[in-house]
Amino acid sequence: MGPAQKSKELDLDQQVDFLKKIVFFNGFDDHELKQFLQVSKWLRVPKDTFIIKEGTTEQAFYILVKGAVRVEKRTGDDHKPVVLTTLATGDCFGEMAMVTAMKRTADVLSTKECFILRVEPDIVSTSNVFLQLKFYKRFCELLVNRLDLSNQRMAGGGKEKVAEPQKSESAQGERDKKTLASSDTLKLQKPVAKAAQLVIPPMPSKEDRLTASKLQYRVRPENVLPVNPAVAAELTRILALKDESDNTRRFADLVSLDPVLCCRVIQTANSPFYRRAAMVGTLPHAMVIVGIKQVQKVVAEAIESSKNVVAFSGFTTVAQAFWQHGVVVGRVAEMLRDVVRISISADLYLSGLLHDLGMFVVDGICPNLYPQLAAPKPEIKDLFKAEKEYVGVDHGQFGVWLAEGIGLPQPYLDAMRFHHQPEKATTNPVLVALVSLANMFAAMKGACLGEAVVTKEDIQRSFAWVLIQEHHKPFMDVNVMQFIASFSEELDKTWNSITGDILL
Repeated sequence: MGPAQKSKELDLDQQVDFLKKIVFFNGFDDHELKQFLQVSKWLRVPKDTFIIKEGTTEQAFYILVKGAVRVEKRTGDDHKPVVLTTLATGDCFGEMAMVTAMKRTADVLSTKECFILRVEPDIVSTSNVFLQLKFYKRFCELLVNRLDLSNQRMAGGGKEKVAEPQKSESAQGERDKKTLASSDTLKLQKPVAKAAQLVIPPMPSKEDRLTASKLQYRVRPENVLPVNPAVAAELTRILALKDESDNTRRFADLVSLDPVLCCRVIQTANSPFYRRAAMVGTLPHAMVIVGIKQVQKVVAEAIESSKNVVAFSGFTTVAQAFWQHGVVVGRVAEMLRDVVRISISADLYLSGLLHDLGMFVVDGICPNLYPQLAAPKPEIKDLFKAEKEYVGVDHGQFGVWLAEGIGLPQPYLDAMRFHHQPEKATTNPVLVALVSLANMFAAMKGACLGEAVVTKEDIQRSFAWVLIQEHHKPFMDVNVMQFIASFSEELDKTWNSITGDILL
């Protein structure tokens, strides 16, 4: 390996914070990560440095904590390097040498300054047996996924699901060809076809669904997620204005309408740079910690990077329904809290806004599923069930995996995971109950993806009421059906104020 040096710039806690954002270490707690850092080597590698050289022999495995590298192989008499692939933050390489003494078959060269974790089996074997088991379990999953991908490529990519809305330059047809089985990592595609030209693609095949462990490995928190284009346009206009004093409040209000922008601001506030003892969980707090100037920069960068990322294959009605639904659920959840008169410390609005964030992950892995909502079929009437049948995991679990990588607080993870199954919530049960009920009320009023199939009877049967009664004794004497009818009437009266300022 070329010149690399132990990092003197990051302390142990900062290194742990970096590792928590890496997919490979999902499920490792802080203590385990600190133990792992003690039996591996944290390296800072300058740009244009060889990390691995073809033909050399070493037993080491590398995890790219931050940065980018290029994999090259020298061919021909002139030994001219041919680029095989590029790797980015979160990727792993050199795994074959971890289990064999074979020579390296390619060069790996840093294309920017990198933080890399070097893992050697002899050193790992000195750690406690439980940490070894956890590491090698994840390592085996990596090898199986690589082997599975290699087999698919050798077989010609497996079965293709091809949708042909039109013969044009649109990238939509190309995206439809990407099936669940051939996705290596989650990467939201960039279709540019106009909505009027789109044709609903064929249903995905249930045979293509994958196991939870394989799907989890495809969730990359560093991937670019779509921003509501209407919100992005208004924010861009405000950022271009000179008079900042009158626009800060409007700027904050607009950011709060988009789940991805909220996540990026909170993620920045919880980054190692700010070294917070307690996790930042609300947007106002994050904006105070980071500062308005830096928040504006973060938002501008998020908008710029998402310009060519289109949600739900360009089906505008589905995308608009998604963005409206999140805001409505957040606001209705706050209304429920106030009417029930129950105290809750977590940001209830943000919990509602983010509860369906995992749908962006599902959309990136199985792009043919959600476009079906443009003309709903019986197979997807129960979308939560359809996700499990056609993808393998529901959007709630995908949301948790994504949120863990981003570094969001636990209440938001619970709202994502259990808003369709409040009876399974063991932490933050009241928050989960309120978001679950708000989700149902919003769907009953038509603010949902697909057809509105929720009835007052469905809401009455929700286990969420049991959770509220268990943790708020005054509600024990309330007639739930009468409460639902009364609250529904209140929603009708205030619906314009709930939805009127949502940009779509």
